[in-house]
Amino acid sequence: MIRTADIKQSGLRSLRLGIAILFHPVDGFEELQKNKHLISAFVLILLTISVRIISIYMTSFHMTSLQPKDANLNLEIIRFVVPLISGVIACYLITAIMDGEAYFSQVLTAMSYALIPYIVFTIPLAAVSLVMSRGELGLYNSINSIIWLWVALLIFIQLKVLNDYTFKKAVGVLLLSIFAFIIFWGTVGLVFALTNHVLQFVREVAVEVRYLLEN
Repeated sequence: MIRTADIKQSGLRSLRLGIAILFHPVDGFEELQKNKHLISAFVLILLTISVRIISIYMTSFHMTSLQPKDANLNLEIIRFVVPLISGVIACYLITAIMDGEAYFSQVLTAMSYALIPYIVFTIPLAAVSLVMSRGELGLYNSINSIIWLWVALLIFIQLKVLNDYTFKKAVGVLLLSIFAFIIFWGTVGLVFALTNHVLQFVREVAVEVRYLLEN
């Protein structure tokens, strides 16, 4: 009973924190900084993945270029999780260099809570899309953009609050984090491309050698 009560209390506390971050982000992230909410972070990540999958199947075909029959769910999960984790790492490393105060777990948790606008509003938007016409695609895209801008704003606020940065420094650190993120994935892409070329060259050489040996 005590365990169940603790779980309920923790769930209610996380729910209140989520609502606070949604509408009073500064106070919410200050509260997050005082307490551990790592389990909530993983729950929010799972919720975000679930929302993404549901939205793929729910959104009207008029409003999206990705049709359910063409969707690769494993790829969709990877496309979300990998950028999130690499973004958290980039943000943490830059803040560590720039006299930041946040721990890695706090950055991960804050980033997860910053996704709440997406979690809350994506499925309702997908449901509304079912009664929207093709001519209202601009409205749909605008609402979707507002959701992601809200997420971006929360990411900026958590960066500022958790590390006690000034507005100017927070902007600079955010830009550096984005730059580090781009450099990281640019390097990964370059290594991947070079590896493919090397493997292709090795295969071609192997084919030539085999041909010469057989003839």
